[in-house]
Amino acid sequence: MIRSNITIFILLVSFGLASAQETDEVLTVPLPLKLPALPSPSKQSPLLLPDDSPFGFGVSGQPKGEAPTENRRYIETPDPDDIPQSPPVQTAGGDIGGGGTTLLVSDMFPRMRSESLAPAVPVAPRSKPVADPSQHTSPDTSPGVDSFHPPVRTASFQGVVPGVSLLADVVELWGQPRKTTDVNDQIAHLYSTENLNHIEVFFKGGVVNSIIVRLDEPFPEEQVRDVLKAELQKARPVMIPNESGEIIGEVFPEKGVIFLFAPQEEDDVLRVKQIGIESVTSEPFVLRAEATLNDQPSEAKRDLQDAVRLSPEDAKAHWLLAQIELMGGNIDAAMIHAERAIRFDEKRPAYHILLAKILARMNRCEEAKQYLEEALGICDRVPHEKAQALSLLGDLYRTSTNPDYEVAISFHSDAIRLATTLQEHSNQTIRQSAKDVLFEAHLGAARDVTWGRWDKKEASIAKWIDRAREVANDPEMLAAKRYSREYPFKIAVCVLASQAGLSETKEIEPFIREVINSGEQLIRSTRDPILQRKYQWETSLSLFDAVQIYQLCKKYTPALKYGEIAADYMESGIKGRRCDTDFYLLGRLYFRLGAIHAIGNKNHRAAIIWFDRAKPIFESLQTKINTEELGRLGETFVSMGVSYWMTEQREEAVRLTERGLNLVERGINAEAIDEAALTIPYMNLSNMHKELGHSEAAQRYARLAAEIGGNIRR
Repeated sequence: MIRSNITIFILLVSFGLASAQETDEVLTVPLPLKLPALPSPSKQSPLLLPDDSPFGFGVSGQPKGEAPTENRRYIETPDPDDIPQSPPVQTAGGDIGGGGTTLLVSDMFPRMRSESLAPAVPVAPRSKPVADPSQHTSPDTSPGVDSFHPPVRTASFQGVVPGVSLLADVVELWGQPRKTTDVNDQIAHLYSTENLNHIEVFFKGGVVNSIIVRLDEPFPEEQVRDVLKAELQKARPVMIPNESGEIIGEVFPEKGVIFLFAPQEEDDVLRVKQIGIESVTSEPFVLRAEATLNDQPSEAKRDLQDAVRLSPEDAKAHWLLAQIELMGGNIDAAMIHAERAIRFDEKRPAYHILLAKILARMNRCEEAKQYLEEALGICDRVPHEKAQALSLLGDLYRTSTNPDYEVAISFHSDAIRLATTLQEHSNQTIRQSAKDVLFEAHLGAARDVTWGRWDKKEASIAKWIDRAREVANDPEMLAAKRYSREYPFKIAVCVLASQAGLSETKEIEPFIREVINSGEQLIRSTRDPILQRKYQWETSLSLFDAVQIYQLCKKYTPALKYGEIAADYMESGIKGRRCDTDFYLLGRLYFRLGAIHAIGNKNHRAAIIWFDRAKPIFESLQTKINTEELGRLGETFVSMGVSYWMTEQREEAVRLTERGLNLVERGINAEAIDEAALTIPYMNLSNMHKELGHSEAAQRYARLAAEIGGNIRR
């Protein structure tokens, strides 16, 4: 079990990226100062793009200009195997009055919690629309429920409230029952009124546990809701489908009320045949949250907060909360909820897969890879989730500290083979999940080819992406908005980033416009603040790719243009995020824009505008930096110091250079970088102190630089 209090280390190797260390060359500036060059790829150490988008893979991992050493054939996916039909969902409960099926509220939810059911369908109230969640959403994890959120209170039926009323209260209000029957560990009383001939009240321990009202004939759902509008006012129902997607019922989580529908007739009108009332429990909130998670995560989050208050050990509620926190960039909270989900139900593969994703987002790819490989055995009994795990393992092998692109593509290929056998499955959830794996794994394979050493890379990348497009254009997936809404953006991001891995980079302006257009379409498609910020953040990361591709080609004007646009998106997207890695990433973007001004355009005054924005981020996070990143951050401070020196801010220049030297020394002490990295800060400090008239300090740093040079020559 992973500990909850995990320290976040900042290592610029992010989920969706190939793992590589950025190398900085040395350039001489007009003063006898030296600074690390604008980061650029070399044959020994390829360019690294800071990118944690689940959609992108960044400018990283494959050195430009290297000849491929191996030819890999494109793997054709196999024909789907025949998968046995899943057994139908059986009804439960007992009939005390003869005829028909009695379905208790509590009977339904153990089966609803299974992934074999189709996704639940949220329903907006007819009387008054739900207020825009963006107007009353807090990005934190506190469970506060505002005035727009309906109160959680079990419904009352003719003065009787499940979980509150006693047997004596019912007898006093309704008189003696027509019939009494023992049902397992409960006692059931049968009542009838002038209009309702069959009312069952179930008692447990002398307290009303539930009420079942069976109607003599099915009535249209709208009429039943009108009759009960006093109790159901403002309550937001969620439709309950069976495994084939057919709507079988409707539940009102805040009230503990459930409608069971009769089989639909030709007019497609939903008709209620049974009404159940039970004490409010967590399961209906979880069901509704799962239905709204991808479209209204802010609303889903409030439902899940209600669920964990009602049932602190509800594993699925914690799992869904972890997904929302991950979506919002709140990594610590996501980790806590994922660990709780596993603690309360360690046999669910999806929970372990999510934990591995969170570890990867924390830049702990090696841990994520090891954890997920150990958890693969748990996944065997749930094939569509095993396909997800295999695809994620492919991503992790590509993004780990020592990437292995051949192993990565083998895992993506295994995911494709398994998912292909499930894409005709009778179960809608399994079928769509398998197709989504096909989409993601094909894009993952395109990323593997981008950074691996393959022959005919451009044609191969195009083919993998075309296969992903085929899945995106599948009629079923086009109809499923939770998938289809984001697919065009994911493809655009992949196409843009793949240009960095080709031997000859094309004109990327059309690809950038496609990213911006599809990203804007996503942002405008929702009013949910969590989703809006998520899409803004992911758009910024893809534009960061574009900045580095242009810088690679020494096209500084478009690099600055799209870098500034990326900064706008990133600043909007980072609101509400609680992830040090994300803030560090913003600092890296600011620094890169300043470095382009300083080194590419020789404009140090323009550079320090961006450095002023980067400095406080770097200084606040320097104690959390992973040892492998210390050298690069140290060189970053040294680089900024040169621009401040060139603009006559000499005290600040010395301070920054000394700060950079300290970080480099820490990296050397940790054996993360070579002592040759000390040369530039020593030389710069020597020249700075000489200009300032500090001869003793100047001589000391000059001696140290000479000693390093002598050690290198030896």
